[in-house]
Amino acid sequence: MSLPPKAQVANVKWHHDPSGGEGIPTCHLHSYTKAALTALQTQEGSVDPVWVAGASGAAFRIWIHKDICPSATSVFNWSILPAGIVNAGWNCRYHSRLWHEEFVAEERRLAALEAIKAAINEGKTPICWDVDIPEWGVITGYDDAAGELSAVSVISPETKLKYEQLGKRNIPIMSVTIIDGRNGKERQDSILNSLHTAVKHAEQGEWNDRPAYQDGLPAYEQWENALLRLAETGEKQNMLYYLCATYTAARHYAGRYLELIAGEMDAAGKGEELAAAAGYYRQVEEALKEACAIFTGKNGQHEAAELKAAARLVKEAGGAEAKAIGHIKNFLK
Repeated sequence: MSLPPKAQVANVKWHHDPSGGEGIPTCHLHSYTKAALTALQTQEGSVDPVWVAGASGAAFRIWIHKDICPSATSVFNWSILPAGIVNAGWNCRYHSRLWHEEFVAEERRLAALEAIKAAINEGKTPICWDVDIPEWGVITGYDDAAGELSAVSVISPETKLKYEQLGKRNIPIMSVTIIDGRNGKERQDSILNSLHTAVKHAEQGEWNDRPAYQDGLPAYEQWENALLRLAETGEKQNMLYYLCATYTAARHYAGRYLELIAGEMDAAGKGEELAAAAGYYRQVEEALKEACAIFTGKNGQHEAAELKAAARLVKEAGGAEAKAIGHIKNFLK
């Protein structure tokens, strides 16, 4: 079937969740999850961010580079991202091309471009890597005459990406997810899978480029040590707020998700384990929220005492998360 030379999905707005209240930077939730929320909001009219962040596993993940490089939020196996959306209850089509697959780069780009155009004509808004900065955004339209895609992103309500730049713009990797509607997955299965994901990630059961990058519970120690090193050297690091806000938002949703499902899973007689885990994730959230306050508005200029205080809060958060994971493991026994 031939597609029109131009199409646009109207009124696509980047997802915003004000329910966290003051001090919870939900806007900094990992950009793939924010893009998925944007796509679902557009395609279905509304979306529950607590369910999507929790059931997809996004609320439970953390990655930290030894020097707190922001690349940590994208150095992992990206296939877990669409898999999380599938677990949360939606069908996905995924088009990717990684560093070592240059020999199929053009073939994959053209296939993804055609899939994007078809999706737009179905009223679907594909999730796409690196539409204007190295984060995930949402494709909203295309124009063959101009040879460009329209998109929204975490930094822009309207941006453009040339066809030839798909998967080749700033960081030359391609990742396109098209959400194709509900898959009928049983809610209880989604919940159990997400809890197993939380434990697997905490125990470093997912791929990561270690030791430079650490994930799961060891990420907190790496984060703490990096902050203490900055306190000693006086080196400027202007991404401290970004990373802290990302994980504050994630743990905010982890606590809310566990509160949500504790009642649903109480029939198993272990709902109190999930409620206890939720309480500890709320402690993680509070500790990281305090660290965010230290980093706010400083543009990387921090006193040694501030960095040491933030390191203590990160250590506190890691300890609380370890206890939360312990309760989740008790539930899963």
